[in-house]
Amino acid sequence: MIYNFFPKKQKKACFAKVQRSKGFIVLTMVLLVSAVVLAVATGLLLRSISQANESGDSEKSLKAWAGVNACGEYAMGKLGVSNSYAGDETFQFGNETEICYIYPVEEDESGVRLVKASSTVSGFTKKVLIQVNANRSVAFWKEVADF
Repeated sequence: MIYNFFPKKQKKACFAKVQRSKGFIVLTMVLLVSAVVLAVATGLLLRSISQANESGDSEKSLKAWAGVNACGEYAMGKLGVSNSYAGDETFQFGNETEICYIYPVEEDESGVRLVKASSTVSGFTKKVLIQVNANRSVAFWKEVADF
């Protein structure tokens, strides 16, 4: 003889509990997946904002580099025209935050000259040091951290 331990009412009650627990599991999974998607989306957004800032900084740094090279070229042109060029000039290029300065030209007893120039664009500063031989040829032109 087969004996039924659960009456029909209890079977329905158990089935209802299983249905409720399945709904709870689905809801929990949806919430977990949503949290993961939100975390990934937030990370991507923050990374893109950071890259945009870095791109702007890179552009300012390149502008400063172009400005200091232009100042160096200007000084070299002045030295080519007049051997008595003394430097000590300030130029503004672009807007008011883009400034270039040519320091006083230094000359040693052998006629070798040092031309120093710096350019600042929105807080980014680049400096070059140019050595000019007595025959007005450039010995070196390099970026330096400080003079």
